[in-house]
Parts: sequence; C-alpha cells; structure tokens
Amino acid sequence: MSTSRWLGQEWLPSTGCLLAIAGATKESLLTLAVDSPRPLLWAVPATGLSGKEIAELRRSGGSVFEEEEAPCIARWIRERTESGELVALMDEIRSEPDHTVRLPNPAFRKVFESYPGPVCPVWIDLLWIPLFRRWALESIGPGESSLVYVGPPGPTPISSLDWLIKGWYDLGERALSSRPEIDGSLALACFLTLRQARSRIVLTDGFQDGRALTGAKLLAAGLGLARWLRRSVSEPRVGLVLPPGIGAAVANLGCLFAGKTPVNLNFTAGRTSNAVAIRNSGLRMILTAEAIQAKLADFPWTNRTVDLRKLLLGFPRLSLLRDGLLGAYLPTRLALRLTGIPLRGGDREATLLFTSGTAGDPKGVPLSHRNLLANVAQIEAILGQIQIERILACLPVFHSFGATATLWWPLMGGPHAITYVSPMEAEKLAQLIEVHRIDLLITAPTFLRTLLRKSGRNQLRSLRLVIVGSERLSQALRAEFEAKFGTPVCEGYGLTEASPVVSTNLMDLRHPVGTASYSARNRPGTVGRIAPGISVRVRHPETGDDLSLSERGILCFRGANIFCGYLDDPLRTQGALSAGWLLSGDIGRVDEDGFLQIEGRISRFSKLAGEMVPHGTVEEAIHNAFGAELGEGLEVAVVGIPNGKRGEELVLFSNRPLTLWAIRRKLVAQGLSSLWSPRKVILRAEIPKTPLGKIDFRTLRKIALAEEEEFRPSDEPLGAG
Repeated sequence: MSTSRWLGQEWLPSTGCLLAIAGATKESLLTLAVDSPRPLLWAVPATGLSGKEIAELRRSGGSVFEEEEAPCIARWIRERTESGELVALMDEIRSEPDHTVRLPNPAFRKVFESYPGPVCPVWIDLLWIPLFRRWALESIGPGESSLVYVGPPGPTPISSLDWLIKGWYDLGERALSSRPEIDGSLALACFLTLRQARSRIVLTDGFQDGRALTGAKLLAAGLGLARWLRRSVSEPRVGLVLPPGIGAAVANLGCLFAGKTPVNLNFTAGRTSNAVAIRNSGLRMILTAEAIQAKLADFPWTNRTVDLRKLLLGFPRLSLLRDGLLGAYLPTRLALRLTGIPLRGGDREATLLFTSGTAGDPKGVPLSHRNLLANVAQIEAILGQIQIERILACLPVFHSFGATATLWWPLMGGPHAITYVSPMEAEKLAQLIEVHRIDLLITAPTFLRTLLRKSGRNQLRSLRLVIVGSERLSQALRAEFEAKFGTPVCEGYGLTEASPVVSTNLMDLRHPVGTASYSARNRPGTVGRIAPGISVRVRHPETGDDLSLSERGILCFRGANIFCGYLDDPLRTQGALSAGWLLSGDIGRVDEDGFLQIEGRISRFSKLAGEMVPHGTVEEAIHNAFGAELGEGLEVAVVGIPNGKRGEELVLFSNRPLTLWAIRRKLVAQGLSSLWSPRKVILRAEIPKTPLGKIDFRTLRKIALAEEEEFRPSDEPLGAG
C-alpha cells in the first residue's frame, strides 16, 4: 500500500489549522489522510473531476465542492479549525502532476481568501523517489511513495495568494534539495546508468560516419582514460578542447572517473580569454584532437597538450576489453572498488565552465556534483516522460546547455544522442535529423533561423519538438518554422550559474497533436513554467525589496542546481548570490498560470526620464513594425549610452536602413511612449555576434560610445526610409 511521510510537522500549530495543498493526485490525497500525524479532514474542488471520481472521494470521507459552494466550505473550515482540528484544502486533483506551481483554481481561491485563521502551505512530492531509483547504488524497494512537506504558517488574518504560491515554490525546492541522492557523485550516476545501458547505443557520432558506442564501450574508454589520468596528471583539473562528439564524451567521463574536473574551454573566445581561463584554472594538461590543434594555431596551448585519439588508440586492446568487462559485468560494488570510481561528490567541483562574456569579462563558473545531478534530474522531470528517444547534440560542450542537456543527460539515462561538431552547419544537421529520425532539437534562435533557410521541407519531419534558448525567440521565426515543418518551437530559459535549466515551454508528446493536453504547458511569449525543484522571487531593481511574483523586477532563483560562487572571485559572487538566492540580472515576472516572462537583462534596460525602458521590447516592436516590409532578415539591436540631460538615450543598430521619424511613428502606433524611440540609428551590414550566435552588445556599446561625439539628435531622416 502507498505510504507517505510528513516532514516539517514542527510547523503545525497545536491548535486548529488549514493545510493549503498544491495540486496532486487523488491517490496522494487519500494517503495523506491516512498517514497524517493528527486526525485530518479534507476538501477539494470538483474542478475537472468526473461524477465517478467525485462519488469515490466522498465515500472516502472528504468534501468535494463546486465553486458556488465555496462560502459554505469556508465557514465549515473555520468552524473546524476553531475547534482545534486540522483541515486540508487541496488546490485540485491532477491525473498527471507535473510538479509545477501555478495559480490555484477559482473555487480554491474563494475558500482560501475568505478563511481568517492560521494556514500552512503543503507540498506533496511524488516525483523524486521513483526518478532517483536509476542512480541508486542499492536497489530501492517500494517503501514510501510520497513525501509531504509542511511549511511555516503565514501571518493572520488571511495570508495572500502570493504568499501561498511562494510557499509552494519553496517547499517544491526543498523536496529536491533534501534528496540524499544529489549529494552523491556524478561519476557514480554515469557509471550506474551506462552499466544498465551496456548493450544499448548511447551515443552516435554524426561526424565520423555514424560511429556508435554502447554503454559498455563508453565505460571501457572512460575507465581506460581515467587510469591514464590518475597516473599522468597530478593537477585537480584537466583542460578539454573538443567539439561535441564521442571524444568529448569519453574525455569528460574519463576526468570524472579519475576524480578530476573537466574544464571544457571555449576555443571560439579568442586567445586572451582562453589564456585567462587556463591561468585561473591552473591547467597544465589539455586533451584535444590533432586537427583542432592545427586549426587553432593562435590558441594558448599548454606544454602538455595531448591528442586524445592517439592516446586512446595507444591503449592495449586487452586493457580496454578488461575495462569494459569489469565496468559492465562485474557485481556493482566489486566493480566500483576495482575501478576507483569516486563515490562522494556533493558540493565538490564536478566541472568548470566560463561565461560567454557578452556583457562583461568571462567568469569561471564551478558546478558541483550536486548542481549537475539536480539539474539533470530536473531535465528528466520535464522531458523524460514525453517519449523522446533521440536528441541532436550539436551545441558545444563549453556551453552550459551543451554540457548538461546534450552530454550529461544522455550519459545518465536520457535519450540516444546523435552528435555533431557544430550547430552552424545547417545542411549537415538536416541530413542527420532525416537519417537518424531525431525527435528533439535543442538550439539557439540564430542557428534555428539558418536551419529554416537551408533545410528541405521533408528533411525535418521526424522532429517532434524544438526547444530554443540562449536568446529571445522571435515570434515571427517561430511561426515560420512551424508553418514550414509542422514542428512546434518552444522557448526555454537558463543560466550557466543554474547548471543551466530554469524553465521551458513544452508540448506533451504523450497526447494527440492539437489537443488541450498537448499544448497546455506551452505559452508563446514566455519561457515556460519553472522547473520542479526551483523556487523564485521577484525583487525591486533599485531597493532590492521583495515584490509579488506578478510584478516586474529582478528574477531570483534558489535550488540545488544553483552554483555556490564564481571561481576565485568573491566580489562578483557577492553580487550574484544573496542568502542562497541567485540574482539572475534578468527582469521579468511570473504570470497567473506560473509561466515565466523575461523582459531582458537589467543591463539591457535604460532609465529614461525616470522610466525603466527594456531594450528587448523596443527591438521586438521595431521587428513587428518593419519585418513585413523589410523581410525576415531584418536584424536590430538596441543599446543605451549616457546622456547628460535624460540620464540615458537609446541607440539602434540595424542591418537595413531605417529613419528616426518612421521608427517613432510606428512605435507610438503600437502604444509605446515616444520616450522609448531611439535617438540615433547606426547602419551595419552585419550586427556583431559571438561565436554562439548571440548579439555582442558589449561591442555594440563601444561602437555607440565611439560615435557619440559626432551625433546630434535630429528628427531628420537617416538613410533611406
């Protein structure tokens, strides 16, 4: 029989109290009543329930009510709690709980808002116990099926819905952060899942004529490299300069198995940035490929730079065979003892990445075993149940999404990954999608635009879902891609410091296309609902005060996936972390259904005459105004520069001629203030971008500042209108 365990019972007052429970399953509600530490009454709205389900719940002793009955239920709850009883009020019964937070349904709200007594938020966790079974060293029996988390009571009289929703986010975060499995080792998790997949193909290298590796072969190569690294490298970190592919997977695995930190260097960032990264990381050994070393003549290679392919080919075949048999077939504990796989991880450094530096100098971001185990679990919670079998892994592994979503997730039991060395070779990617019948593509809008232009209509027909991140998705691009290929494009959001996934829109592929269930978790214009296990706050950009989640402010996140600080940089760490909360630097809000809306980086706002103006909104409005006339190839970017009288002013970069008077007229027609109109247009044939396709705002601002002295504000047309 299913059982539940209650955590946080110390928050329950000795007198009566209302337990406000986030939506969960019918079974969990019935178990809740049985396993409660005190006698428990309960009520649930009838929303979405069949007559049969309502009758079953009422036979179990609960109150099931319609919205018009909410005042009566509120009075009943008040009477019961005043007499010292516990009463549970569940938001709704969900047949398939996705463990995301959203605004409660109207019937629940009516009861909650009219109840004057003490309230504790409650979260029922049904997710992490079964999910972590695959990474458990010992076989986990059925045991507990759920954990019940109780939060501290709110202030009385009645607490606000905003308080309750924040409480649910906090308890959902605690449900993941308190799991003992994420204090384990990433190496152990990979080892266990690759053993389970010893006969299954885990990776296929799309660059090397479809060469494929099973779990057993990956174990053999990783264990062989680990043995060499222990013998040959005394430093705690190993540099990797490798594109996505089998080599990168083996190199990262080998480092973990040897107890070393892999440092995947951004070889597109230039000599200066990489020299700083190598020095700050203390790297002496770099693993790479001979062809890459020849191509990157200006890269600051260390004296100990080794060609990975030659190294692996030099290992005796019998040695690799022994490693494969030992890793894949010996009893687990004996295999772990003989291979020396690290069993302890937790807050120890698992990998080291460097930020792209589009708005400042790159920063070292150490991610711990705990961070990565938590975020892979969050990815699995979002995507693992929707029948994704094959993923295209073409994002570079020095990028946080490429590392976590398309490297570690497949190595830890996720989908079969078909790799390719670059996200920019659209023709080759289209061929791989067609040949391997790939289900899922994770990419950036810039690369998606190229794929749209260079792919045949039938080449991408196997794609069931595209998820984009890294930069804002143009709704015009989304619509054009979906119209041509019939594949939904969903926008997500993440930060390197969050390991990186924070939220994503999603189509639920278990349901028929076009149904409400299929698209319920997708809202274009947002970046989706926040992943399970992450809590959120919105803070005032100037005062730092907490705002309601629906107000616009700086987004802050807390969870086991959040890093602990920048590499040897306490000043920047202090600016990024506050009492465990990551200050994202992004301005946004959470809408009424729990979807996250991002308006842009705080660095991409300008204060004009006391008003905070988002550059991204201005860019989108200009696209809307001129896109049909000038074509989908129109690119614009806005930066802010100092202005003595106004504080700041906006400068527009465009790859097509535009005029100030036309821009102002069309922005005002869309309901924007004339204050938001750029004061200067700079025409560039190409907008500068980083190697990952992001607009390089740092370079643009330098250009705008350099031209400032020549600029005299005018309403005269600039360029051809």
